[in-house]
Amino acid sequence: MRSLLEGRSQILLAYASAIILLIATSFVSPGFLSESNLRLTVILAAFIGIVSIGQTFVVIGAGIDLSIPWVLNCAAVTMAMLAGGQDGNLAWVVPLVLFGGMAVGIFNGIGVAIAGVPPIIMTLATNVILQGVILVFTGGRPTPPTPEFITYLAVGRIGPVPVLGLIWLVLAVVATFVLSRTVFGRQLYAVGDNAEVARYSGVPTVRTTIATYVISGFTAALAGILLTGYSGQAYLGMGDAYLFTSVAAVAIGGASILGGTGTYVGTVAGALILTILNGLLPALNLSSGALQVVYGLVILVTVAASGETVQRLGQVLFRKRSRPQGGE
Repeated sequence: MRSLLEGRSQILLAYASAIILLIATSFVSPGFLSESNLRLTVILAAFIGIVSIGQTFVVIGAGIDLSIPWVLNCAAVTMAMLAGGQDGNLAWVVPLVLFGGMAVGIFNGIGVAIAGVPPIIMTLATNVILQGVILVFTGGRPTPPTPEFITYLAVGRIGPVPVLGLIWLVLAVVATFVLSRTVFGRQLYAVGDNAEVARYSGVPTVRTTIATYVISGFTAALAGILLTGYSGQAYLGMGDAYLFTSVAAVAIGGASILGGTGTYVGTVAGALILTILNGLLPALNLSSGALQVVYGLVILVTVAASGETVQRLGQVLFRKRSRPQGGE
């Protein structure tokens, strides 16, 4: 009960912080609360939020996915080149690209759950491999323009509401339902809390871990497709910015980087905070480098504030001191 209340308080704190930042930014940058700017904020936050769906699942399972940038980039470039700017090709191109993202997730999951490769090493290696693959695939050539339907999904609106915002809302509801109301969700939290205990309890730890990386590959690929619609064209490096933002959004939302806790509702607040910060720092005449510093500090502060790192370290040290020494 205590951990549940602490989790809810962290989520409420994240949303309160988002509101405070929004108001503060409106004072620094007049017009920030205009309808058009709020709509743009939702769109930009949606990209972070969609990418962070998969990262949330992976982090809850005590992993991390550093292959997100180039899964996103590969999906964007592949979709653009195969579609050739034609909406008619999307019926087979989009499912193919999404399946490709899931295949990368399976590769990552097998490496982590079966081969025993640490998640950081496995996903970072995958990221580098994908970077090389897409460079060979494109040969440095520019991609065709984005099909109009993808552009509509990214920047179109239904009345005052962005279409992308509605897509994000649907995905958020699905992610929240899966985490809170399904057997898979309960198994995932058990694996993240203690994989060894979960395995002895009958939880399919290998299958659960692989599933989290499949979800991450899917959402990264989906974000890549949609981001191409926003930018108008796919280009190399377009996913780089989403590595730290996806991790930071999850951390700000109250998830423990060590696994076992977290909600996607909290991650949504994290995505909003990072997007508002992205608008606040330029208003203060600060560079993009300062934004990276903020991202790093946010991750450090949120991990430290959770207290779990210190608590678990203390438990390890206590167990070591409690062991009887040989010959004593």
